[in-house]
Amino acid sequence: MIREFATRDAAMNAAEQRMAEALNAGITARGHAIAALSGGSTPGPAYERLAAAALDWSKITFALVDERFVPPSDPASNEGLIRRTLASAFAAGARLLPLYADVPTVSVAADLADPLYQPLTFDIALMGMGEDGHTASWFPGGDAAALDPSTTRSVMAVTASAARGAAERLTVTYPLIRRARSVLLLLTGDAKRAALERGSRLSLDQAPVGALFLNRAPEIFWAA
Repeated sequence: MIREFATRDAAMNAAEQRMAEALNAGITARGHAIAALSGGSTPGPAYERLAAAALDWSKITFALVDERFVPPSDPASNEGLIRRTLASAFAAGARLLPLYADVPTVSVAADLADPLYQPLTFDIALMGMGEDGHTASWFPGGDAAALDPSTTRSVMAVTASAARGAAERLTVTYPLIRRARSVLLLLTGDAKRAALERGSRLSLDQAPVGALFLNRAPEIFWAA
């Protein structure tokens, strides 16, 4: 079921409130909380709102859903986006688990990140989607290993030749997202809504976003 909002501002406010709710619940239940965040152009305003929330940031960790194999200073870096939009949260004690590392290859970076991400259970994972039906760095026609429900990896290196920003990427795997306590899919625009509805009729190879619906349907927030 898609929860529709009259404006994008309203959708961003709702996404911020849902993330804050999940983080507070994690702190209450376990003394700490962790959220996995996506990059791209859509969620930045929600992160800026989240940074202003009255949360115990010293008990909160952020992880990345995926990352381009570029340093945080690169305009295409998801880590850079998250550090900018959540700057006040980090100043107040929040932590970030990066995917990128300054190493010779993306595969080496994935091998370094995998043991950091392996023990994580996200209180919430905020996912986005492209008009091609990709989510995380799971792209149509791409490496299916990251979607394999039996993989023991939490982070993998992938090459997405048609992706914007950088072809070499790091991504979390489907099993890691599957065990998240909550998954929120945040979308804007008619084209993405049409792509989501089209993807429901396609294979995972054609529309990897469908993997988010295999275990239980995500919460979907959408505004035109």
